[in-house]
Amino acid sequence: MKIIQSLEILENVKIDMGKAVLFLDEIQANPAAILSLRYFFEKVPQLAVIAAGSLLKFALEQYKLSMPVGRIEYLFMGPMTFEEFLDAMGEEQLLAYLQAYTLGTGIPQAVHEKALEFVGTYYLLGGMPEVVHVYQETRSLSKAGNSSVIG
Repeated sequence: MKIIQSLEILENVKIDMGKAVLFLDEIQANPAAILSLRYFFEKVPQLAVIAAGSLLKFALEQYKLSMPVGRIEYLFMGPMTFEEFLDAMGEEQLLAYLQAYTLGTGIPQAVHEKALEFVGTYYLLGGMPEVVHVYQETRSLSKAGNSSVIG
C-alpha cells in the first residue's frame, strides 16, 4: 500500500508488518484515510492498525462511512470517571466514603477538603489514563502534563 511505502521512504526504514503497529491519529481529518482502513484487512492482514480521533464518531456519521462486518473493531474511550481516578490514586477509603454518602448529610471538614483537593487535581489532569498514571507515579502535575504532550 502507498501509505506503508511512503512511511518507509520518509523514515528510511523497512517496516516489519508482523511486528509493526500503524497508528493513525486524528484520522477524521482525512475521510480518504478512514475509507482506506477497510482494505488493510485484505491487503496487509498481518499489520495491526489503530485509528484514533477525538471526533471520529462524528466523521463516520457525517460521511455515512460503512465498513464490512468483522473488518473494524470500534472502541470508544474517554477520560476516567472521578471514582476511577480515586481508585487509581489508591484512595480506597475516600472512595468508599463518597460511594456510601447520603445527600443532605454532613461531611467532616477534613474529608471535604481532601475530596475537594482530589476533585481539583482530577480536573487539572483531565482524567486521561496515561496522564493519571504518570501523576500517580510522580505526584507531579508538570510531569503528568508533559506526558500528555510528549506521549
